[in-house]
Amino acid sequence: MKQHEVHILKKSTGFGSTKDELAKQVELFLNKKSAAGYEVINVSFTYFEAQELIAFVTICK
Repeated sequence: MKQHEVHILKKSTGFGSTKDELAKQVELFLNKKSAAGYEVINVSFTYFEAQELIAFVTICK
């Protein structure tokens, strides 16, 4: 049976492109986990109170 994990990455709104910065952070995280043998199940982004962009990442091994 596969073990699923949910990780939450977030970026506060500020100057610059929050979406691009968080996407790069998620990409680096997924590359690291993929190299460790994890499979990506789902990645979704949402805004929280218009102050933070949050990425929910589901992986399994």
